[in-house]
Amino acid sequence: MAIKIRMRGKSQNGVAEVKALIKHPMESGVRMNKKTGKPYPAKYIDMVEVLVNGTKAVDAQWSGAVSANPYMAVMVKANAGDEVTVKLSDNTGETGSDSIKLK
Repeated sequence: MAIKIRMRGKSQNGVAEVKALIKHPMESGVRMNKKTGKPYPAKYIDMVEVLVNGTKAVDAQWSGAVSANPYMAVMVKANAGDEVTVKLSDNTGETGSDSIKLK
């Protein structure tokens, strides 16, 4: 199952604010299941890339310390009509991506 991303973005004076809401459990592997006494397996986003017209603008590494269903906002150099893509992958190999055209 792919990681789901909802995105919005708007450019003003050559700078765009891109907002993304990511649906992901972000389980650190430390929290215990009360019924079994065993930890939930780790499952967290570990790589985030933001591309503007195919060129990497942001490269981030996350860990299990990020909350479930994270919200991300970044500022990038981009103009109206440019395509912005967010690509993600987690520690289990699951991936997700979404693209928008800036207004």
